[in-house]
Amino acid sequence: MDESMHKLVAMVMLLVLPSGMLAPSQAQAPAPSNVYDLIIIGSGMAGLGAAKRAKELGVAKILILEARDRIGGRTITQPLNITLPPNSPAPAAIDLGAAWIHRISGARGFNPMAKLANDSGSGYVTTTEAGLSFDPKGVEDTDQWDKTYEDMLARWEVYYGKYLNGNPKDTDSLQTVYDKFVQSAPWSTLQKATLLQALVTEIAMDYAADLSQLSGPWSQEDYNWGNGPDALPSRGYSTLVSYLATNQTIWTNYAVDFINYSNPALVDVRGRILKGTGQGSTFVLLAKGVINTMPLGYLQAQLAPATPTLFKPALATSQSAAIKAMGMGLLNKVILVWPNSSWWSGIITTPWLTIRNSTSLGSFSEYYNLAATGVKLPVLICFNAGSFAKSVESLSDAVIVSRALGPLQRLLPAGKTIPPPVQTIVTRWASDPWTYGSYSYNKVGVSYNTRSKAFAALGTLKRVGFAGEHTHLQFPSTAHGAYLSGVAEAERLAPLVK
Repeated sequence: MDESMHKLVAMVMLLVLPSGMLAPSQAQAPAPSNVYDLIIIGSGMAGLGAAKRAKELGVAKILILEARDRIGGRTITQPLNITLPPNSPAPAAIDLGAAWIHRISGARGFNPMAKLANDSGSGYVTTTEAGLSFDPKGVEDTDQWDKTYEDMLARWEVYYGKYLNGNPKDTDSLQTVYDKFVQSAPWSTLQKATLLQALVTEIAMDYAADLSQLSGPWSQEDYNWGNGPDALPSRGYSTLVSYLATNQTIWTNYAVDFINYSNPALVDVRGRILKGTGQGSTFVLLAKGVINTMPLGYLQAQLAPATPTLFKPALATSQSAAIKAMGMGLLNKVILVWPNSSWWSGIITTPWLTIRNSTSLGSFSEYYNLAATGVKLPVLICFNAGSFAKSVESLSDAVIVSRALGPLQRLLPAGKTIPPPVQTIVTRWASDPWTYGSYSYNKVGVSYNTRSKAFAALGTLKRVGFAGEHTHLQFPSTAHGAYLSGVAEAERLAPLVK
């Protein structure tokens, strides 16, 4: 360590202080061993990807700080309380957050999540988009409905392409674009209904936001994911997380509250110890470089006060405004588990299932049938997205499960009843205090350049950078986008911190 760095170390506070305000007048210098080459905030795919790449590039002293009592962030695989037949293709476990590997042969070649699935021993199974749709009474949709659905979706794509080439307004929502499309020709009631259902199913559910929240010109931005099939990690995403965490130094229950990048030599990182040894105390660490992978929703919450305290110096007004302008979507799951899939095996024969709701599109209407995939699990997952998903988070598990089972019951003949699930799991990502949502989306008023402006590196030497799915320009909203953003940031910082 050079003399200037020793002097800076001598100025900082004791590594762990009593709970309460950090008091510089009481500070003592931490030992030089508490100065890190790289501190990574967050142990999700972005943080773990950054740590892996930094180590490969020769960065010696890496520390990952994780506020939760577990690693993985929005990737978490939970065991199921069922016994599967011998030689089942996958264990009895389910992903509560990230679940898909999108386009395994994507734009950059082999999706890194697919490679990690293989390297970790999980492997993966490819999935299809095959699905069935039923009307609100539980009657399978007619060929006329299906053909109209596909026809109107194709017409929409043509119209939307022309819209994009016609100098669209950033203030347009996707709902606005749909309304203009409806007014462009004398469409029948069936045509309008099928298109609206298509947009809710194909877009709003995927992007985890309402049509009225999604940017008209930017919500369907082409991320060029490639043409390969999607896949599921056979043993769940947590297998990939554990693999990436091997031989990394990770401190769980360490919540970062303050990042001071005013000194060009070292970054000052402070926060609280939430559990375990030192619980209730505060900590101070130093690093040559910092990668902040806090989820967008959490980052927005930290910047919400009139005088935010997360960064010193405070972010430029334009950068803070860009972060606040972005959208944090919500996609929740109601996971329904049975000992086997016998009660629905002759009715729900495809992975995807839509049971239309006559009063509210997209509410307790989209299901995924894991029994019809390569993992062969006797599990149905009901998805809710956007503002509706948030509105039901306050309901009890019992009420939410009952509402998810209701549409399924309508598929059975009169007199037959769905057997009660042996296990149910309800996610509430908007209420999660470390994420406040599921993943980012392009909100009304947000353009392609917003992400670049929002997550520009900080400081004279740019020792503080951002990573996470919300920062990636090509693959936002995905696990591989998060991972690649961490890799890129590690590559940027490595020459500066080694």
